[in-house]
Amino acid sequence: MLKKIKTEDLVLGMYFCGFEAAWLDHPFWKNKFLLKNEADLKQAHASGIAHCWIDPERGLDVTEPAAQPDQTDDAGQAPVQVEPLAELPPGPDIDTTLLDAMALRENAKKATKAMFSEARLGKALDMERCVSVVEEITGAVLQSPNGTLSVLRLKLADEYTYLHSVAVCALMVALGRTLGLDEKACREAGLGGFLHDVGKAFLSHELLNKPGRLTEEEFTQIKKHPELGYKYLSQDPNVPDYARDVCLHHHEKMDGQGYPESLRSGQISLYARMAAICDVYDALTSDRPYKRAWDPAEAISSMASWTGHFDRAMFLAFVKTLGIYPVGSIVKLESGRSGFVIRQNAQDLTRPVLKVFRYNDDMEMSDTEILDLMATPDADTIVARGGEEWARLSHLDTMQLLSTGTPD
Repeated sequence: MLKKIKTEDLVLGMYFCGFEAAWLDHPFWKNKFLLKNEADLKQAHASGIAHCWIDPERGLDVTEPAAQPDQTDDAGQAPVQVEPLAELPPGPDIDTTLLDAMALRENAKKATKAMFSEARLGKALDMERCVSVVEEITGAVLQSPNGTLSVLRLKLADEYTYLHSVAVCALMVALGRTLGLDEKACREAGLGGFLHDVGKAFLSHELLNKPGRLTEEEFTQIKKHPELGYKYLSQDPNVPDYARDVCLHHHEKMDGQGYPESLRSGQISLYARMAAICDVYDALTSDRPYKRAWDPAEAISSMASWTGHFDRAMFLAFVKTLGIYPVGSIVKLESGRSGFVIRQNAQDLTRPVLKVFRYNDDMEMSDTEILDLMATPDADTIVARGGEEWARLSHLDTMQLLSTGTPD
């Protein structure tokens, strides 16, 4: 049975099982460990978080309430009050935004699977359900863009086909917000993003998930998905023209080197130009059967170097949306530590909020803390992206979002 105690009552030898706060907001990398380091104890006491949990079966317990009528111990001090933990519903100190986003992610994935399945069977698109999902995603992104985008882009390689549509929808909404589009236009952009890859429903699972390099013939087949999707969506009069356009043209490039119609800059619609950026970014930062995901900051840097691919002004707005170091990126600091980006500072995109750490060859973390580079500019400085470290530590992105301060 875990026990909830005041953080100030933590002592060395207790088995720590998490703060009553989101993982992003507490100083430790791990949620569960034996508290045996004086520095860790000081960090806990200085965290400003009122309560935490311990496991008395795996470490020291707190002093049980004394039985004296005056409720004081021999030293005249009131005993520590211990609250047994039976259930752990999210309280006001737990980041419910992330929990809501995780639930939205699962619901949206189910809806997307159903959409692809119906398309394969030749059934009509359930537009009411699609619009409902996009409405939910739009509302979540407009209310809490960083947390929602971080959760919705998490996916395993075998989930890519479905969650890619969800992530692109969310990125389209967020980009639309940065571009100054009104809420109606953001929803339209989101619907275009949600439906943009429906043509892949008509390609074989083996082709979509081939672990190696595609042959020229296989790539030709893949390149048919915009037209296949457009044909499918055109059968339904309830699908708006702008959504069909995004489906058909999200692989066009500003220099005319895209497909399927080799359109150039001014010929490509606003939403299709947005989709071209969001589609590529999510593809680069996702695990695929044939490649590991890229570090988000590395993806942004690489995309910035692609001449003629994207609408430049729109791409800069996309960078402003996610940050130069998007949430989930690993950076190297002047102090020699590494930092995991957990939040942006809109006033200066070069100074995000980090969870900083050192690690040894066994990937054991130490010297962890939350560091706001904007609030404490003299504390440390980013000197480089940490793409190669991110490849080793990419599992931490999932840990960040699934460890919301709620013990198992």
